Amino acid sequence: MFSAQEIFILRKENALLKTANTKLKSSVASKNQKADKLEEENRQLKDELKKVKEELEKIKKQRDTYKGMIFKPNVSHKPEEDGYYQPPEVLVRKELGGQNGHKGKSRGLPQRVDQTKRVFFHHCPNCGNPLGRTDSIDTHTVEDIPALSETKTIVTKYESERQWCGHCGKEVAAIPAEVIPHSRLGINLTIQILIWKYACRMPLGIIVSTLNQTYGLTLTSGAVVDILKRVKEWFGVEYQNLLKIIRGSPVKHADETGWRIKGLNGYLWAFLTKDTCYYTIEETRGGGVAKAVLENSSKDDVLVRDDYSGYKNLPLNQQACWVHLLRVAKELVKAEGSSKQMKLLYQSLCEVFATLAVVTNIPFNQKERMLIYQVCSSLFQTIIKEPNTPSDVRAIQTRLNNQQKEDHNNYLTALLYDNVPLDNNLAERGVRPAVIVRKISGGSRSNLGAETFAVNMSIIQTIKMRNQPLIPTLHSLILKGALGNTE
Repeated sequence: MFSAQEIFILRKENALLKTANTKLKSSVASKNQKADKLEEENRQLKDELKKVKEELEKIKKQRDTYKGMIFKPNVSHKPEEDGYYQPPEVLVRKELGGQNGHKGKSRGLPQRVDQTKRVFFHHCPNCGNPLGRTDSIDTHTVEDIPALSETKTIVTKYESERQWCGHCGKEVAAIPAEVIPHSRLGINLTIQILIWKYACRMPLGIIVSTLNQTYGLTLTSGAVVDILKRVKEWFGVEYQNLLKIIRGSPVKHADETGWRIKGLNGYLWAFLTKDTCYYTIEETRGGGVAKAVLENSSKDDVLVRDDYSGYKNLPLNQQACWVHLLRVAKELVKAEGSSKQMKLLYQSLCEVFATLAVVTNIPFNQKERMLIYQVCSSLFQTIIKEPNTPSDVRAIQTRLNNQQKEDHNNYLTALLYDNVPLDNNLAERGVRPAVIVRKISGGSRSNLGAETFAVNMSIIQTIKMRNQPLIPTLHSLILKGALGNTE
């Protein structure tokens, strides 16, 4: 038995141990709370870091996309990389300068010689002795422009006689040939301004300065703008003819890009065939623009375009651009953490594209094309319906599914029609000149300025696409419009 004193001591020690244990539990609980809090903060930081990385990846993709839209460097084909197939458009840069095996080309002699100048000495340049003439010569042909110091404007005063016809009893007055009615500036000057503005993409201030320094002609920027606006009116009938050609073409292309009007966001739309270009600048990117431009087109026509949904509901057959599809697939393959399924899918798409590229570039054989169409269509359905796929594969599945219309996929339309390309490069190239102008000017300062650019640029680009002589063609169209000859 314990004595009373021993029991007292044991109880006291027990109480002290309980107190220490309580403090220890409290300390452990506090530390556990801090640990939980730190773990939660760490989880949140990881989530934020993941979001930042995803956002950075999106920004990089956007940057690369915009660079690819504007700058497309010369490149050469590299068949394989990183263990998966590379399609023809997934390319590597060429070395700068002349390529191995490339045949050099020098400037040939002019076909026309306007003047011949004989150069000789009267006295020897070394000793001063008189020299006789000789028939032995060396030739050197030089092609140059007129001396700028002598290039001035030509001012012509026309005097139209007021003549009387005794037979019909009327007064008549001759109209000067090749002169723009009611204009104090000549047609050659107008053509030069058009070429500088739309073919050379010169800003108004540079045009004004160049006219003054080259020809001694003083014009204001406002005067140049007025000339461009008048030309727009003269080109009006021809501009509408371009629209009729676009609507009547069995194969047409479309694309759009941003264009600021009075500092506000608008859009430049481009509609093209192989030899015709039609621009229109609108305040919206809505599908109603494409519908209005392409109204009255035949339902059998084919519209080649990118994946923008604004074209989706147009009552036309549509070919979606393969370049856009493969570019997106390539970006997903190159992305960090790309799945093995995505690489296999990318390889399949490349193989399908290679097959289509061959088939669509040989004479049209309906039986052969229908067989390939059925195989490719079945493959697309398998890809779209594949379950439990990674997120990168689902992105391609969604893209393919968005182009599915009932039992047809818009990526395969080119198999069903002759002379339909698999890509929308024609429209991409058609938009590029306008994009360069936009980078220089920033857009248009008014709705009338935007309309003027669309009309005049459409005419210039169409002339270039048709390989017509620029100056004579502009000369004819301007006089035709200015004189009201709509035939």
